Amino acid sequence: MSMPANASGQVRQLDDHVSEQGTMPPVATQSDAAGLRAALHETMGRAVVGQLQVIDGLYIAVLCGGHVLLEGVPGTAKTLMARTLAAALDARFTRIQFTPDLLPSDIVGTSVYRPDSGTFEFREGPIFTDTMLADEINRAPAKTQSALLEAMEERQVTSDGVSRPLGDRFLVVATQNPVEYEGTYPLPEAQLDRFFFKLEVNVPEPATEVVMLRRVDSGFNAHDLVAAGVTAIIDAATLAKVRAEVATVRVSDEVLGYISAIVTATRTSPDLSLGASPRGSIALLLAGKAMAAIQGRDYVVPDDVKDVCIPALRHRMIRRPEAEIQGVSEVAAVQRAVGRVPVPR
Repeated sequence: MSMPANASGQVRQLDDHVSEQGTMPPVATQSDAAGLRAALHETMGRAVVGQLQVIDGLYIAVLCGGHVLLEGVPGTAKTLMARTLAAALDARFTRIQFTPDLLPSDIVGTSVYRPDSGTFEFREGPIFTDTMLADEINRAPAKTQSALLEAMEERQVTSDGVSRPLGDRFLVVATQNPVEYEGTYPLPEAQLDRFFFKLEVNVPEPATEVVMLRRVDSGFNAHDLVAAGVTAIIDAATLAKVRAEVATVRVSDEVLGYISAIVTATRTSPDLSLGASPRGSIALLLAGKAMAAIQGRDYVVPDDVKDVCIPALRHRMIRRPEAEIQGVSEVAAVQRAVGRVPVPR
């Protein structure tokens, strides 16, 4: 079961409740982002209790063609959310358990010699899919983690000098345990920067946990999403339409300047030794447009940008040692930088 995330560090929560009863929505035919957002909450809510902010973050990343890093302690339904999202997207799904002995070829694939023909044949690895769950990605060393870099950035992999496409629906949902847990490796900065969002998955509030326990007691099986009523609501054609809708959302010069000023503030922050990259600026722009679209607007307001600042920027910066000693978290560092930027009127 999933747990409700803190509002801090996540996109804005506009829905207060996912119905425990009722009929499943039909396969969505509308192409508007707001309508599909409600349908996604409903169908994912059949398997995941709460976590509407995290679901919104996943949805925004899908609309923007980005990848997501989910961080939380074990047992908070990170894997379940990735599987449920793939089912709702009518997408192929693979899961890779990252371990210290995992090799890059275990992810990408390898060429195998065929004695009958005297040639080498490429055998695709699990990365050739639509939605790939990189489970506990920080339990693998940097060399294996870096095998994802080309796939995440270019949506292709190169083996034996041949580039092989992965498709425009390719999505990496990586999970990691907090870095203070034993047996983990920090992700390289270059790889972190390629994640569109970093979303925090927290332990449940007591009331939410009771709902979760009631579902389990009633026979819910996290391994049987079909029985739970999770259905595909966004096929490839619908996703393409909604992405086109998001692309048409208007952004004023004032909001563009606001985005630039926020990213610049991270680069001059006394809390940070490294601020957000230009890729962070682009993520803020795209996420702000998607945030506006899922609320039914065709223009971006400053609040849309503020609401996505933390998940879009928190993983793209490096805190100064003195800031860490003083207990300044990633979230606090972003909030301080944003707080120094005047909001356009």
